[in-house]
Amino acid sequence: MKMKRLVFGLLACVTLLAVSCESNTAEDDQLYEDGVDKTLITKSNKRK
Repeated sequence: MKMKRLVFGLLACVTLLAVSCESNTAEDDQLYEDGVDKTLITKSNKRK
């Protein structure tokens, strides 16, 4: 039983490390590059 937990833990760590190493920076983000048009943002005052 302890061997299964150890293997599962190691696989979980390897998976998390592999996913976190992807290149996902603000340079690749199109929304960051274009920005947001603040004139199109509206505020809703609806409360229930």
